[in-house]
Amino acid sequence: MNHSWPLGRLAGIDVRIHWTFLLLPVWVYFSSLAAGSGAVAASVSVAFVLSVFGCIVLHELGHALTARQFGIQTSDITLLPIGGVASLERMPRSPWQELAIAIAGPAVNVAIAASFLVGLPILAASSALPVFAIALLSKLAWVNVALVVFNMLPAFPMDGGRVLRATLALTLPYRTATRVAVGVGQVVAIGLAIVGLMTGNLLLMLLAGFVFLAAQSEVMLADQQLADSTTAVNPKAMLLDSQGNEIAEIPSRPMPVVSAQWNASNVLGWLSSDSVDEFFVSSHGMTVAIVRKCDLRRAVKSGLGSQTVERLLAGHVLPFRNVAA
Repeated sequence: MNHSWPLGRLAGIDVRIHWTFLLLPVWVYFSSLAAGSGAVAASVSVAFVLSVFGCIVLHELGHALTARQFGIQTSDITLLPIGGVASLERMPRSPWQELAIAIAGPAVNVAIAASFLVGLPILAASSALPVFAIALLSKLAWVNVALVVFNMLPAFPMDGGRVLRATLALTLPYRTATRVAVGVGQVVAIGLAIVGLMTGNLLLMLLAGFVFLAAQSEVMLADQQLADSTTAVNPKAMLLDSQGNEIAEIPSRPMPVVSAQWNASNVLGWLSSDSVDEFFVSSHGMTVAIVRKCDLRRAVKSGLGSQTVERLLAGHVLPFRNVAA
């Protein structure tokens, strides 16, 4: 990210700080002084804010390390005044992967809050920490609870929006799942705006506007991904015999690409308005097969519409041609 400086590396991932982040501790410090707090109290407030952002770094690290399990690397984690961003090198291809990655961040905050809420009473009883430290850590625990609640709102760009989209994508085409999740998120944004307007909370109204626009951007991104996939061309598609020997090269041509994790009925419905006779099947980012639409229709009519394309291919119920990379 431009205009950011490196802080170090965590689990092999660069952690960076955007220059605008420096405005936050300065604002917190002088706001505390203006409110009548002394320099010590103002410094404690700054330290607390930095502790919150330490938890945010761990939150983003949860996303990054889970993504790494699926072969998705993270270029860096950047701290901004409004939070943190883990820059994944690519988006997950599978709804299950997106679901796991999205949940991983809030799960870290749950673990932090739980450890504090369980451990602090023990520390307080043993007088192992000063009273003011217990109070600050208790406050930090509840901030982590608030981070979980906020992040799990079913609206983009929060994790809850991605969890909703991934859950819907288990049974719906990706674009349809995105549009439904975006619609829910925009309703949430309107609700936040109304609450902000009724309470005179300008920050909440600005947040609502940001969430509403971010949701629309997610639709545009999903449409772009679909446009890219439907014009995908495999440079070397080979027809193979049962022993894996090349018989003939299949001419390269634009064809739709569907995920192996989609169920057959949804794939057929998605292809119903497309005049193509064949389509590519992708799994974990790789194009693995070419399937005829008539064969897919036959499988659906035989009562296998609820099965994933991957399962139909693995069981040799759905005829296909292998694709050589």
